[in-house]
Parts: sequence; structure tokens; C-alpha cells
Amino acid sequence: MRLKLWVLVVLACAALPSATAGAKLAGKVLDDSAFTKVKTYCVDTSNLGVAPGAWIYSGANGPFNVVSPSGVGDVAHPEAFDVGEVMTRESRPKGLLRKLPWKLDESCSAAGVDAIVRFNFSLTAGVAILRAPTEQSTQDQLIPRGWRAQLQVSAKTSSSVIYKTEGVPLGSNLGRTAINQVDLDHTLRQSAAYGALAALVSDVRVVSKNP
Repeated sequence: MRLKLWVLVVLACAALPSATAGAKLAGKVLDDSAFTKVKTYCVDTSNLGVAPGAWIYSGANGPFNVVSPSGVGDVAHPEAFDVGEVMTRESRPKGLLRKLPWKLDESCSAAGVDAIVRFNFSLTAGVAILRAPTEQSTQDQLIPRGWRAQLQVSAKTSSSVIYKTEGVPLGSNLGRTAINQVDLDHTLRQSAAYGALAALVSDVRVVSKNP
């Protein structure tokens, strides 16, 4: 009788739906339990060439620290710079991050951080428009250029990836006109990062409504 009761309990627990069951998500939740428990997160750009702690978030409306120019027409760590630009812009009062129910902590070493967000970028096949006038031409140019952003959320305690998604440049959030190839790459990367961030925000909001 006791064995039968335990079997029924196990079956009942297995039948309980997860927070992401049936939910239409933009990304992929790899650990439902860990993902739904996240309350506080940080952004780590050490994988993009910037040492941990180099990007410090300074408050609700404050920016991440800006990387110093390298003197060769671009910043020292362009991909990390673009992540900082997006996070700064979207942390403002009407920014995307204001819709994210997680709290952004300034340091990944803080005791209360539950999850760490990291970005990666890769070149893809695509065509981008370099708007005239540019430094080289008075005509719009089609550039065989594309960028994709990969976003991963890792649990701080286990370092395991609990969520992942991607983003590609969207015409509605390119933000500015590129005047050269370097500027175009920044524009495309920031747009792709915005797309990945938007997917995360959307998925967290969906999951939070399905506890």
C-alpha cells in the first residue's frame, strides 16, 4: 500500500506543468527551475576582451564605463563597447530593460547575483546599407555584411547555461546612420544585441506570468 502511494505521488509530481510548458518563447530555456528563480543578474563582458569589473553599471540611469579609443579608428574592445552602449541606452526610463522584472547588479561578484548574462557576436551572410554621404562616397552602398548576437544566461552558482537566444539587426532599432565600415559594424552589432535582449525580456515576462 505504501509503495503504491509513493508511485502515485511521483506520477502526480511528474504531471505538474513547468512554467515554460506550452509557452511560446523567442529563446530556449535549458533549466526551467533555475530560470524561474532568477531575481538579480549582471552582465559580464570578460569574454569580449574586457576584464571583469571593467564595465560597471552606476545606477538606474547611469552608463557603463566607456572603453578608451585604441587610436586606430575604433575603440579598444568594440564588441564589449557595443554591449555597454545597448545596456546604457536600454536602462533609461523608457528603455527595454525597464520591462525586465530582474534587477541589474553592478558587479557579477556581488553576493545577491543569481544569473550572469553574456553576449557573443559572429559575422553572418547578409547585406547592409551604408547610407550616403559617407567618408568614401556620396552614394548609398550595399555592403555584404551581417552580424548575429548570441545571448546566454548562466546560473552563478553552477555556471551552467540556463537560457539562450539570438538576435539579428532590425531596421527599426539601427539607431544612427553609419558613415564607414567601422561605424556600420557598431550599428549592426548593437542592433543584433538589442534583438537578443528583447527576446530575453519577452521570455522572462512570459515565464513570470506562468508560475
